[in-house]
Amino acid sequence: MKCPNCLHTIKPGEATCPSCGAVIIIERRPTRPDEERGWPVRHLASIMGRAGCSVMTVQSGIVLVGVAILGSVIAATLGGGASPDLRGAAGVILLAEILDLIGLGLIATALVSLGVGATLLHRRDPVTDEEVRIPTLTAILPIVAGLLVFVWAVLTAVWRLWYPSGIGRTAAELLAEFAATGAILAAPGLVTSMMLLWILACAALLFGSAQLRLFVRRLPTKIVPPRPLRRSVWIWFAIVNLALTALVAAFPLGWLPFRGFEGVYFAALGAKLTVVPIFGILAYLTLLTWFEAFDRLSILVPILRAVPREEARGEYGTGAQTLGRPGQQVQDNEMAGIGRIK
Repeated sequence: MKCPNCLHTIKPGEATCPSCGAVIIIERRPTRPDEERGWPVRHLASIMGRAGCSVMTVQSGIVLVGVAILGSVIAATLGGGASPDLRGAAGVILLAEILDLIGLGLIATALVSLGVGATLLHRRDPVTDEEVRIPTLTAILPIVAGLLVFVWAVLTAVWRLWYPSGIGRTAAELLAEFAATGAILAAPGLVTSMMLLWILACAALLFGSAQLRLFVRRLPTKIVPPRPLRRSVWIWFAIVNLALTALVAAFPLGWLPFRGFEGVYFAALGAKLTVVPIFGILAYLTLLTWFEAFDRLSILVPILRAVPREEARGEYGTGAQTLGRPGQQVQDNEMAGIGRIK
């Protein structure tokens, strides 16, 4: 390491240049994200992730529209012994189911790509001569998250589309029949498998969101997003979704008796159809900002400054070597890389 003022060699740990007497200040600035290794992969992950979050936001809105269309029909037949007629919103229901699979399929692919791009992000620190990189066990967390979301997609496609098609019904019709009559007469064994797969799919989504949150928490301090990330809402959405799904599915599974607990079932079903989509809009909008940040992950690199001793005391309050000013935050105009920071 050489003094920026006189180019005299400085030994590690020296706070002043032995030649010119200047105080050596080390400040860290982020590099340009598009100049880091693996950026095209992370950029692709960001695009797919934002697209998936946008699709899921629209899907949540469509679910609320479907509930508004069918709300009076379902309410009029609950507990009345007759299955509600869902044909008026069949197109809306089908569209919501398809967008659900497309949106989370995009997010799953984006998470796997993010993990691959994270393993490629590294740079040698010229001051400490260490390799700045995301640890392998941390970098694979998005890959695990993406695979778990893929598991959700497969299980959901099986229980929501494949199983009901075998008896000429839809999953929505079967659930509506149970809400109206307290029983599903058509293929009860198949319904049991459907409900179990529904719970397992929601559990996979929860574990996937937990892996992504752990990845963000374990990012090295020298690898930074363009601005501090918001708190994760996706994991709380997944927790609420799993809890309500398990409660709704417990009745067709026979874990809870329907007679005498109709109010509990209807409250859980209503929350599943209204609260979860509203919460989902917030969750996926927050996740979208995360994917925006993953596109611009950069490495903090040391920038050496040789400051006269008196000036250093006035500016920093001490002549000691520093790694940046307290409370300093990364601004967008500082994402300019080593080339612009002289």
